[in-house]
Amino acid sequence: MHQNLHKITFLFLLFFTFSSNAQTSYKKYGIEVNGGLREYHGDLGSALYFKNSPDYQGIGGAFGMYINSSFDVNIYGGAGDIGFYKTVWDVQRADYSRVGFRSRVTEGMIGLTYKLNNGYILDEDVRFKPFLRAGWGAMSSVSKFTPLTLTPEYEGYSLDRSWIASHWNAGLGLKIGVTDAIDLVISEQFNYSFDDNYDASPYMPAGARLNSAAEGNKPLHDIYAYHSFGIVFNFGGDGGSSYRIKDEDGDGIANKFDMCPNTPENYAVDTVGCPMDDDNDGIINEEDKCPNTPGLPQFNGCPDTDGDGITDAEDNCPKVPGLAEFKGCPDSDGDGITDADDKCPLKSGTLEGQGCPDSDGDGVYDHLDVCPTVAGIKENKGCPEIKQEVKEKIKLAAKGIFFETGKEVLKTESFENLDFLAEILNEYKEAKVIIEGHTDNQGDDADNLLLSQKRTESVKNYLITKGISPERMSAIGYGETKPVADNSTRRGRSFNRRVDFKLVY
Repeated sequence: MHQNLHKITFLFLLFFTFSSNAQTSYKKYGIEVNGGLREYHGDLGSALYFKNSPDYQGIGGAFGMYINSSFDVNIYGGAGDIGFYKTVWDVQRADYSRVGFRSRVTEGMIGLTYKLNNGYILDEDVRFKPFLRAGWGAMSSVSKFTPLTLTPEYEGYSLDRSWIASHWNAGLGLKIGVTDAIDLVISEQFNYSFDDNYDASPYMPAGARLNSAAEGNKPLHDIYAYHSFGIVFNFGGDGGSSYRIKDEDGDGIANKFDMCPNTPENYAVDTVGCPMDDDNDGIINEEDKCPNTPGLPQFNGCPDTDGDGITDAEDNCPKVPGLAEFKGCPDSDGDGITDADDKCPLKSGTLEGQGCPDSDGDGVYDHLDVCPTVAGIKENKGCPEIKQEVKEKIKLAAKGIFFETGKEVLKTESFENLDFLAEILNEYKEAKVIIEGHTDNQGDDADNLLLSQKRTESVKNYLITKGISPERMSAIGYGETKPVADNSTRRGRSFNRRVDFKLVY
């Protein structure tokens, strides 16, 4: 009798599915077929989400009927295998054994689907239509078990069993509209049986279960997941009705619900029949030249962000008030060069100077002149030439900088020369100085490099105390890499242990 019942159930359930179908008032009925994978989770362990194998295939089908915008009722089900195997240590046999099962399970259900595209959460006509569902029914199974151990007291125990049990499930999914009549369905279904005999755990000896009652764990009511992909055909509804609502302006909104009954033909309307104004600027889409951006009536719905009387679309500088002759861009200093192209937008200049003047008349325009108020030379970026005698004094003063042996600590006899260098830097205020530190080749290369860097920083810190801005100074240690004399002689090494100063602009 059980075998006949299983055959009838199997043929019946091929017509139904594990996915609840979301119909509409225009297509009230739906038939679906699908296929996918089944995964077990229960007393023996878990294979959910492919973390263990095996994963068996299943097929199904369903019939759905529209109730309202939020709910459908469904008759659905499916058939396929469920299984789980593990290799575990058998204490009695002192060897590894394979424990698990494989079961042919069919189920039939009646349930409800809650549609998120119900007009409250998502629009009813969206292409991607998520849903939740739950149902109740019955399942039947034909199982083959592979027990861990069978002791003499269980002689006669059958390895093949079949039965029927109460069953419920819940899940979620997504319908993807292809046409009005065709949807693709992706779904995730969790099935729970009130009798979990299909994995044999309740009938096997307590010591044979992976989570045994003898260890203080109660047997689980098992679940299995079904990951499916399917197609649904929607049909029926009132699409063929001869009844026609009264809609004088032809906008698809019945007169009794139309707040704007005289909308011009072919104007897009909202849910109450009034012309659409997507950007909410008070100008309807069909009369708005910029329908997706709030604008002004005098510009036919287009914006003028900077208020200069030139619409943003025609304004090369839409966020800054400008002039019409410069396509909406400003010329703050009135020299005929727009601020965007003017290197000196607040000082009137010339085209040759890219909008800048040559304030000190030295042939170097202000934007390139480091010393714009003092006449200089091009080689010094518009700053005065550093006289040769000054360079010699700097060089001489640098020779008088001394440190404690092997340290970065300045000797007191260095202070007078460093004070003199600070005076020169104060005289040439626009100049910058590069402080370079060098050592001889005695000792480790890396230690020499580090020592030279620390010594240049000691010099820099001293000059800071004399009022020289740290932004005007760069300190670089080169170690023994740039000798000026022969390191094989004592005299040569003394020349190589030095600090150099370079004034630059």
